[in-house]
Amino acid sequence: MAMTKAEERARVKALVVDRLEQAGMVRRRGTAAAAHEAAMARLCEQLGYMGAENLMTLAEVLIDSAADGVWPSEVLIRQFARAIEEPPPAERRLVSSWLASVEGSKAEAGGHLVELYRWLLKHPRPPLAMDLREIRDQAQDNARRCELIRDRIDRETASREDRDWLELYLRDRAQARALVDAGRARKEGAAA
Repeated sequence: MAMTKAEERARVKALVVDRLEQAGMVRRRGTAAAAHEAAMARLCEQLGYMGAENLMTLAEVLIDSAADGVWPSEVLIRQFARAIEEPPPAERRLVSSWLASVEGSKAEAGGHLVELYRWLLKHPRPPLAMDLREIRDQAQDNARRCELIRDRIDRETASREDRDWLELYLRDRAQARALVDAGRARKEGAAA
């Protein structure tokens, strides 16, 4: 059963923020209490995607890595969190906003949506012109491979590797299309 955002935030607070405070973690010298609380609220929001076990692991890693007992920076906490559990694509602002924008629709129409989606997951920045050439080239290669694998499936000569590759490709396409569709729905809702 899916948790609400409020439940996710409460879980992060209980398993990470409260745990670190119980361990005696103190805020950095020169950091106002309001700024510290705002950072904790952002972390509770941003780490809601993590499972309970991974949140407990994150708390222990942060306790063990803070020899001076001072709260690590928000950046460092997020880096540790990503190393333990990557956020799902829909939770990655760059991926979801880029595909929900006109760029997602253009990529879908151009036949390189999956490759753009995968590129955005791998790189934490928007693609440049040279990246888009690489993305389009990869899309052509993947389109040929999809066609070849479907032909092998029809002839019943496809290997397990072929089937797995195509299954992953189709799954990624469905996830990317869901993000594009969500962007379209938001635009249509705003226009109404």
